[in-house]
Amino acid sequence: MAYVKPGEVHSPKVHWRLIEILLDRGEGDCAYALGKWDDVSRIGFRWNGTKDNPIGNPQSRGLPTWTMLDPNLHEAVIALLPKEKRPLARRFLGTGVLFDGVSLSSDHSSVLLWDIRQSPAIVAKIDCGVIRDVVGDPKINEEDCRLVADVNRELLTEIAEEMFSNGQYETRDDGVRVIVIGHLELVPLSRRFSTSVLRIAAQARWIK
Repeated sequence: MAYVKPGEVHSPKVHWRLIEILLDRGEGDCAYALGKWDDVSRIGFRWNGTKDNPIGNPQSRGLPTWTMLDPNLHEAVIALLPKEKRPLARRFLGTGVLFDGVSLSSDHSSVLLWDIRQSPAIVAKIDCGVIRDVVGDPKINEEDCRLVADVNRELLTEIAEEMFSNGQYETRDDGVRVIVIGHLELVPLSRRFSTSVLRIAAQARWIK
């Protein structure tokens, strides 16, 4: 073995508990990981070793160890990750969007996804027309749009988190941050959009 893999590095055990490797650039390069340092969610950092120095840096008493990244740099590291890993990292660190509920706007023209843990709250807004276009059915009603959004909450969260981290949101007078998800954001991911709930809803309407 040329060097100790980051997934095998668990020191300093008194302070650090490894949860998941976020990024491993290989021999002689850097590695980042999610973990708990004194029970606080952090990103750990280290340099992988080489065949001449297998344990890499940092190290202590002959053991490879992790050191903690400045929390102000967390988002910079997250930006380096594959898109599918970014929501996991942000949620673990408590900086991600987590939608608690899905509702319709007062005029029923849009679907609203709410993160009320944040203060002020974060809301993702999607016009029902956008959802109809993505699922390819212009006739589905507003409640069906809400059901589709609810079933695809994880995908919509992924989009909303990326937009929020890029500052793509509007701030209302009451401080609520509104992320408007449109065709530009949703259409490229339409293949991942689940519509099975529409068949279930249609069948349910025939049951009295």
